[in-house]
Amino acid sequence: MDIGALRGTQALRNNVLKWMGFCLGVLAGVFAVFNLFINDFVVLGALEVVFASFCFYIFFYTRKRNAQLWQSLTLCLFLSLLITLGTYLSSIKSLLFIWTCSLPVLFYLLLGKQYGQVLSLMVALLQALILFSKSSLEPLNSVNFLLNFSFTYICIWAVSHTFENSRAEYGQRLENLALLDPLTGAGNRLAMTHYFEVELKNKNGLFILMLDLDYFKNINDQYGHDVGDRILIEVTSFFRQRISKGYVFRIGGEEFAIFLPSSDPRSAYEFADMLREHLSTTIHNIDEQVINLTISIGVACYMPNQTLKNFIKRADDALYQAKQQGRNKVVTAYELSQESIEHNKAS
Repeated sequence: MDIGALRGTQALRNNVLKWMGFCLGVLAGVFAVFNLFINDFVVLGALEVVFASFCFYIFFYTRKRNAQLWQSLTLCLFLSLLITLGTYLSSIKSLLFIWTCSLPVLFYLLLGKQYGQVLSLMVALLQALILFSKSSLEPLNSVNFLLNFSFTYICIWAVSHTFENSRAEYGQRLENLALLDPLTGAGNRLAMTHYFEVELKNKNGLFILMLDLDYFKNINDQYGHDVGDRILIEVTSFFRQRISKGYVFRIGGEEFAIFLPSSDPRSAYEFADMLREHLSTTIHNIDEQVINLTISIGVACYMPNQTLKNFIKRADDALYQAKQQGRNKVVTAYELSQESIEHNKAS
């Protein structure tokens, strides 16, 4: 599965923002001409010129890069300001207030549920104050207009909220299916790649622990795969309970990986040895069977510009040495490099 497929929401919002920027930029430019030279609304026209410029900036920016939250938020707030100010300055027969009904859709598409709720409520209150403050709503019938306009806005708001809520829920389910190991709930290989390449912005001080349950095949052979599966679930929980910062991934069979961000060689080694020691003294009672486990661990530190594949390989090599040395041990990639240097010197 392509990692880019996991960023569907970001891609959708980026695309919406790009084309909304273009369309709103054109419309704002047209309205600016009318308000500056025909309607004599100088302040509103000047704001529309600024808004049009910002919209075109957004359009060209999002053609090559992902949009930032502040850009979407600024566009929504600026558009809300223009619509509410225009409603306040113009007569009701200009029908500028109709644009208000488009705002909840835009809020939820660009900013999500939380911002959508707040901004939709804010605009509703502002427009209500403006409309009620007008001396006359002619040529519209006051009661009919206010009721129909209010119900239309509320319906569009409700539909936008329901759609975004459902989209976010199903999007999260799909992401869980793609990123989580179905047995243990730990991240899978794709989740590890996604975390390393997308989420982790600063890799300085990043350590990886490759862990392998010793003689796990014997547990499956002796007690059955159901017991083996429950052991894997308990071990995953064991790792999670002892990680204050970091992530657990199951990358196949009885092999796990743990990322430790913002750590140092001594802390990473001590943490790995703590896991090894605590697990070796933990008794697992499953179906009246008393089972004891040990693990072998390889530890590696991230090197600048290193690929994930090479990063994992260095930890895997250390893990292999831990097994070769009798299992239930922690070996670091640093130890291997030192041994290699000493061996080369001796040769």
